[in-house]
Amino acid sequence: MPTRRNFLKTTAGLALIPLVNLPVTARAAEKVTEDDPTAMAMKYHHDATAAPRADKSGTAAADQFCHNCQFYTAADEGWGGCALFQNRLVAAEGWCIGWVPKAG
Repeated sequence: MPTRRNFLKTTAGLALIPLVNLPVTARAAEKVTEDDPTAMAMKYHHDATAAPRADKSGTAAADQFCHNCQFYTAADEGWGGCALFQNRLVAAEGWCIGWVPKAG
């Protein structure tokens, strides 16, 4: 037999479901800084021309940018999420050693 207590627990639990994704959303708005330990390990630079790029995967170094990497998801104002940085924002004109060309 349903009780008032069980009803309130269930209702309160269901009300919190939309809040589950808040930390991910808050993190997605955070820009990666070049002095971030992960960024330093990945040799990330906001400006790809300042990065130690080399030809990779058949793509010339001069043509490698975050915006044409498979891990990049475009956002707004020259920044986008990067899967390598837990979807924190990286500069579209940036680069890191994890760069892989977008599939066809």
